[in-house]
Amino acid sequence: MRTTSGEYLQEETRDRGARPRVKAVLYPFDLDYGLAAGSGEFTHTAYGGEAGKLVLASGYFTTASWTSPVLHTYSPYLNLVNASWDDQAAQMEAQVSFRTAASAGEVGSASYLSMSQGEEYALLPYFQVKVEFTETLRYWAVDAGEDADEFTAHAPDQAPDGGYEGYCAEGVSPGYLANLSLEGRLSLPEGEVLDPGAVRVDLARDFSELRVGDHTLLLDNRRGQWLAGAENFYLLGLPWRQKRLALYHGWELSSGRVEWQLAYQGELERLSGMAHAWSGEHRVQLESRDWVAARLQTFLGAPSLEGVRQPFMRGPYRAGAELTETIAAQVGEPVKNGSGSAVLKVTGTYLGEYVRDYLLRVENSGEVGAASCRWSVNQGQSWRETGVTTAGPENPVELEEGLAVYWESGTGTDLVDGDQWTFTAQPRVYHYQVYGGPFAAITAIYLNRAATQDRVAADPETGLITVTGRSGQVEARVVKDATTHPVAIISDILAAVGLSGARQQETFDLAKSLTPSYAIGVCFENVTAAQALREILQRCLYDLWVDFGEIRIKAYLGEE
Repeated sequence: MRTTSGEYLQEETRDRGARPRVKAVLYPFDLDYGLAAGSGEFTHTAYGGEAGKLVLASGYFTTASWTSPVLHTYSPYLNLVNASWDDQAAQMEAQVSFRTAASAGEVGSASYLSMSQGEEYALLPYFQVKVEFTETLRYWAVDAGEDADEFTAHAPDQAPDGGYEGYCAEGVSPGYLANLSLEGRLSLPEGEVLDPGAVRVDLARDFSELRVGDHTLLLDNRRGQWLAGAENFYLLGLPWRQKRLALYHGWELSSGRVEWQLAYQGELERLSGMAHAWSGEHRVQLESRDWVAARLQTFLGAPSLEGVRQPFMRGPYRAGAELTETIAAQVGEPVKNGSGSAVLKVTGTYLGEYVRDYLLRVENSGEVGAASCRWSVNQGQSWRETGVTTAGPENPVELEEGLAVYWESGTGTDLVDGDQWTFTAQPRVYHYQVYGGPFAAITAIYLNRAATQDRVAADPETGLITVTGRSGQVEARVVKDATTHPVAIISDILAAVGLSGARQQETFDLAKSLTPSYAIGVCFENVTAAQALREILQRCLYDLWVDFGEIRIKAYLGEE
């Protein structure tokens, strides 16, 4: 339901004499407004190094600005414009203005028009943009009374430092304006709309039966303005695929002003039924798909272009991990302490699950094959075997977990009583990956469905799980972020597919306030937004529906 004025309702109920109107608009078309290093006139400002960013110069200024060059729309048919930006100018207030004219020479004599975000303004082929920063709050005071103006406090200088006195340190300085964009729109001549088409809403409340509401707009093609490639083609030089069609219904009020209501938004799919022959009709059909329905078929948590998995996650979730790398068991080089000439060699593959430090000690002096030794895995506090005869490579001494040792004889006495060797055996290490990071935390790890803290480690930043000495099915309880309320998660899903602006915010706020204790965690990977919404709605008992392009939600709290 949309709000309207009393005059609108009066015209709507008039039996005769009412003046209905229709308006069709194609959008968005990005307009290049010329913000770049060295482009335009910078006054105490500078290009911010990224698209749409204008920064204030260092130092103190009460005003600053940037004025673009005079630019061309590159289309004679773009006739509407709106602007959007993020104001981060701290104590400065940012204002975006523009002026437009039919020729480049006339722009300089046109008046600037202050823009409000989301509002549409008439656009001619040539235009110029101006961004102004004006100080609205001052966080310092002048030292002398004669320096004060109507906007300045006066305070005496405080020793030992001279200069201005600051009494507040709020805000960010220097500030900036970011994400500035100008969107061109093409409003079709009303007289060329032959049939505005029927508007249907065929979305089930829980999205279980999603039926696309296709729409066909029948237009006049008498001038061949819809023939692709023709000099007067409306979309000549403009990227028109995946553009949106907005259809408005309105009434002409007694004052002559037209009050419009948005009736339909669609994603333009094709031009069909083209007719432009001397003996036939001159018509064309603009076929579109309901905008909300089309965006809800966008895949959520789809892999990147490089094939990297990147699921959509919110709140806590028990996620499966994928084995990505196995590091083979390793045995370090033996370290000798003693005077004998023999060299110890380790052979075999370590099959143990734990890190082991081995110690071998000679029990009596002699040659390899005659002297004996003992070995330990706890630095000699106890001995696994004693009186073991040393041996060469043809008959190595078996230890455990697949390892064996032998000695290579040297010059002089091979083995001297007390000679000892130490070495460390490292088990296999398995790397598992939980996709969707970075995470706020990883609070638990499960190996073969059993929670464990033994020989496991996790990195929340990367989602890497390290398991030492054993492998199996690995899962992790990850906390993506603090977003756990289902209404907030639904809002994030809509934002991810470009439908944030379609939310009816009051209904979302009300549904959240009525269910304050609800909390969930989600993980959606390569599923449509409609499927993801359905999973949440069915479990949390919310109604979600579309009302003439506005997405609304209601919490089910039991029978009323």
